[in-house]
Amino acid sequence: MSRIAKFGLINVLVALFFAQCSSKNNDAQTFSRDQLAIEKGTDVEIIYSDSAKVKVRVTGKKMNYFTESTNPRQEFPEGVIIYFYDENQKQISILTAKYGIRDERKRTVTARDSVVWTSLTDGKLETDELYWDEKTNKVRSTKFTTITRDKEKIYGFDFETDDRLSHWLLKNPKGTMKVQSPIN
Repeated sequence: MSRIAKFGLINVLVALFFAQCSSKNNDAQTFSRDQLAIEKGTDVEIIYSDSAKVKVRVTGKKMNYFTESTNPRQEFPEGVIIYFYDENQKQISILTAKYGIRDERKRTVTARDSVVWTSLTDGKLETDELYWDEKTNKVRSTKFTTITRDKEKIYGFDFETDDRLSHWLLKNPKGTMKVQSPIN
């Protein structure tokens, strides 16, 4: 093969190479930085503290942490357990759900599917969906809710309480309740 033929063959191969690299591929996708901003973890434990005192401990089998700047959030698609502690770091309640998500910007937590919140002193709450506002320390649910305390079993819709489950309001309650005698 002559030198000109070799040079021509090399030029054709180089041209084909660059043509292939620069051709548009319909399967290629473009992602923004926010779309790729996800961290995944398994058997996760997160501890929230204030002044070196544990306030909340969160555990989950799987966590997706979306770090995007517009909507940072922690998602627990395979269930979540949240342990709450008092100022003496004594556990006061436990919340379990099959799904949970925490919005970092709004500082809210949404728990869904078989939500059970057990206070170690004030009973148990069961519902399908629960919202917790970390800023106001208020917990609410618009779904059907059951509260079990001592020998009481109360149910209804539109539930609201503090984050200790000690002072609660349930609109149109039904069920078995203790009633105190009026003071004369």
